[in-house]
Amino acid sequence: MTALVQAEQDGDTLGENGLLAMAFLLLVAGSETTVYLIGGGVLALLEAPEQKARLRGYWSLAPSAIEKLLRFVSPVQIARPRYVGRDLEFLGRPLRCGDVLVPMLASANADPDCFERPEGMDITRAPNPHVAFGTGKHFCLGAQLARVEAQVVIERLFTRFPDLSLGVPGSALEYTGGLGIRALTALPVRLT
Repeated sequence: MTALVQAEQDGDTLGENGLLAMAFLLLVAGSETTVYLIGGGVLALLEAPEQKARLRGYWSLAPSAIEKLLRFVSPVQIARPRYVGRDLEFLGRPLRCGDVLVPMLASANADPDCFERPEGMDITRAPNPHVAFGTGKHFCLGAQLARVEAQVVIERLFTRFPDLSLGVPGSALEYTGGLGIRALTALPVRLT
C-alpha cells in the first residue's frame, strides 16, 4: 500500500478509484479468498482421512497438497467477465462482438480432459495445471502468499490437533451465497 501511495505522489497516477480498487484487492479479496481456501482445504482433508494421514506423515507433500486443494476446493469459482471483441465461432457456437463470457474456474479445475478422476482427492497429483489463481495477465497477484499462508495454517493445525475431525455431517455444512465464491459459513470440528 505504501508503494502505491508513493507512486501516486511521484506522479505515477492510478487515480483515486485505482488506488481504492487496489486497496480492496490487496486487503479484502486476498485475505478472504485465502480463508476460504483454508476452510475448504481443512474440510477436504477431514473428509479424506487417508490423505490427511499421508500429509501428516510427510509434510514435504504440503506444497503439492496445497496445489491439489486449490484445484479441488476452488474458492474463487468464476473469473471476471470477458467481452467478445469481434464476431467469431468458438466450438461450433457463434459469438458476437460485445457478448459476455464468464470464465468458470471451478469447472475448468474439474475438467476430466485435463484431470484424471477430477473428483478424487490425491495430494500427490502431478501435473496439476489448475487455474485457481487465474492465468496470464489476470493471474492472482497474491498467489504465492496464499499458498504459503494455507500451507503454514494447515500444517500447524494438523500438527497441533492430529485427531481433529468433522463435528457435523458434511451434509449439514452451509456455504455462502456470494456470486462466484465458494466459502463455508462455519466448519464445526471436534477433537477426538
